[in-house]
Amino acid sequence: LDIGTTSMRGILFDSNGAMLDMEAVKTPLLIDKAEGRMEQRPEVYERGVTAICGSIASRASVDAISVTAFRSAPTLVNREGRALRNFIMWQDTRNSDICQRFARAEELVYSTCGASINTVFTVTKLIWMKENEPELYARAHKALIVPDYVIHLMTGEFATDRTYGSRTLLMDIRTLEWSREMCSLFGIGEEKLCELRDQGAVIGRVNRAFCEATGIAEGTPVVSAGGDQQLGALGLGVMDGTTIEVNSGTGSFVISLTDRPVLENPSVICNVAAIPGMYTQEMNVIASASALDWLIREYFPEHWGEQPDYAAVDRIAERTPPGANGLLVVPHFQGCGSRDWNPEARAHFAGFSLGTRRSDMVRALYEGIAAEIAKSIDMLPETCREATSIAVAGGLSRSQIYNRILCDMTGRTLVRHRNAQATAVGAFVSAAVALGLYPDCRSALEAARAGDEGEVLRPDPANARLYRDIKLRTERLYRAAHPDLKMTKTETEG
Repeated sequence: LDIGTTSMRGILFDSNGAMLDMEAVKTPLLIDKAEGRMEQRPEVYERGVTAICGSIASRASVDAISVTAFRSAPTLVNREGRALRNFIMWQDTRNSDICQRFARAEELVYSTCGASINTVFTVTKLIWMKENEPELYARAHKALIVPDYVIHLMTGEFATDRTYGSRTLLMDIRTLEWSREMCSLFGIGEEKLCELRDQGAVIGRVNRAFCEATGIAEGTPVVSAGGDQQLGALGLGVMDGTTIEVNSGTGSFVISLTDRPVLENPSVICNVAAIPGMYTQEMNVIASASALDWLIREYFPEHWGEQPDYAAVDRIAERTPPGANGLLVVPHFQGCGSRDWNPEARAHFAGFSLGTRRSDMVRALYEGIAAEIAKSIDMLPETCREATSIAVAGGLSRSQIYNRILCDMTGRTLVRHRNAQATAVGAFVSAAVALGLYPDCRSALEAARAGDEGEVLRPDPANARLYRDIKLRTERLYRAAHPDLKMTKTETEG
């Protein structure tokens, strides 16, 4: 079960990792752009999970359920596990003032939790609830994020795994337990938090109520496989520092792995990986496919509709050579992500002339997104920057021209698998090991990826100098708009 931000999918695998069946439902959000609020109704997840599991169970025997979901959207529940309010989604920014309030503790938080204070992570959303809905918060039994809620629906357990715990700013990244110091700092009582469990392990078993609702047998094991981005990396074969994942969907996530917590740069998020004993080094770019959708909707309306014609827009972009005829894009449509955690940043198009064409705008946007990803890779720990290949997934990875630009911009071999369901493949791998079907993750992944070695691109040296220049010039544009920020040594070296 792969629960995404605006949809969820149930994918049936056999023990060899072959995909046999799939069900999907949309989960549109409640959005108030003026207030920076994004929420989701709990019943959307209840109905979606029940419908998907029931539909698949009507056609096949289900031996286990592996759950993965996006990572930082809390609600409050009573002792029966019923939600007392909507989920506050990870994109919601109503907590930005709270983040500013704790800026003085930035160094302590990073050294303890592996991440800087930001609007995405769970704790400041809980603080917002506590301060703005005090009666609700006081009578709540637990705070649950979406995967916790779904797992409770299935099993009755109040539990979360450590990949999600590492996204709260309340878990010590070294001890892998809730930090009393962080709970005290933020004023969140540990009694409101779920019990921490290992990722990639059976977290509970299907209870009678879920059995009756779906037809999945009571007692069926439920595995908490881990957070969606951690599972996406696993499904793409990111198991050590030799490969970097770039998952370009609504936004882009850049993930590499280390065998210990590496806390060298507060811009880099250190989380618990899907593989026990490993840690992710993560960066994000907030707007990627969402920026392309904006461009198509506003400037290529003939290719916009219920299903935008991305292939047609790519053919338009191919009319423009590398460098987009001098047009530059800084793609901070919804702020700058983990490089600066700057929610005030906005996008810039620069270099227009009377000769600028629409095709230049598409190519320049792709180059701007790829440049942001390359800058993020430049900020990873040194051992991660030595990676020679990039494994790609997400909606943008279906674009050949985007993949070519990303390959050349990063100067690394790029691999794209035919099966783009990387997160679901990772969830299969996690569960297959937990259930004893395979001795380790590598063996399970080899089974799931059999016959799908992937399409391989290698960087074109002729574009290396041009793209180094685009990286530097787009960064200067961004810094010029925010003169209080200083360029790092990595950025100035270009």
